Order: sequence, then structure tokens, then C-alpha cells
Amino acid sequence: MINVFLSYSLNDQDEYILSLLANQLQNKGCSIYQSSDFNEVLSPLTTNNIINSQLVIGLVTGKSIERQRIMNEWQVAFNSKIPALLIVEDIVPIDSNFNHPVIIFSRNNPQLAINKLKDEMNKMESRKDEGSSVAAWLIGGAAVLGLISLLSGDSKK
Repeated sequence: MINVFLSYSLNDQDEYILSLLANQLQNKGCSIYQSSDFNEVLSPLTTNNIINSQLVIGLVTGKSIERQRIMNEWQVAFNSKIPALLIVEDIVPIDSNFNHPVIIFSRNNPQLAINKLKDEMNKMESRKDEGSSVAAWLIGGAAVLGLISLLSGDSKK
């Protein structure tokens, strides 16, 4: 079973997307973990859940209020060498010192983010023999493709 940690900060109207994403991942055989924190300081439980995951999916949308917690959770994943997908809406300011891979999406033009994610998935596809973390990334990437379309309000993609 693949453990996926969902790290998110969404505005209220986008909360339903999280349930859809979790269901999609569970249907692919993933166990879902989420933060038990509501502030920037991470609890040992949250840190442990991140470290014991094969993939971390981080999602930050524009009017969310917990961006720093998401970045802190993502940093734990990065430091622990856990594969991670970080999806950030284009209206969210990103610290200039943050130089890690991120997929920026626009609600008005989601195709750029979709294309970038597909390119990354194609690169990972060639490495699928390398183990469960690559498989987890591919499963997560496929789920996130749908998520980007939903966030943009374009469910045709």
C-alpha cells in the first residue's frame, strides 16, 4: 500500500476538491494522511506521517490562510527525501529563497500546469522500475491532473 500525505491550504469553495482527490487516490490503493496541525509548528504526529509516506502532495490556493504550514510540511518531505508534488496557484507569493520544484497553476489557463505535470510524469514513467516512490509519484501525478482541471473549473480536460 502506498502512503500519501496531503498537505493543503484551500479556500472554502475549493474544499470539495480535497475529498475528490482523496477518493481518487484511495481508489488507486493509497492510504491518505493529513496534517493534524493548524499552525506553522508541526507536531510529531504530522512529521511522522510525512516521513512514513511515499509521496507528499502539497496544494496552496490563493485565498488560503495556512501557506506557511504547507511549506513547512513540504520542507520535511524534502529533507527526508520523500517524493513530493507541490502545486501552487499563480496568485500566491512564493519566497524568492524557495528554489524547489513547484508546479504553478492558473485558474484562467490551467493548460500550462497540466503540460508541465504531464512532462514530469513522462520523465518519471521512464524510471518506473526504480520502485514504489516512482509509482507513488505517477499515481499522485495522475490524480493531480484532474485536480488542476477542477480548480480551474474546466472539467473537460
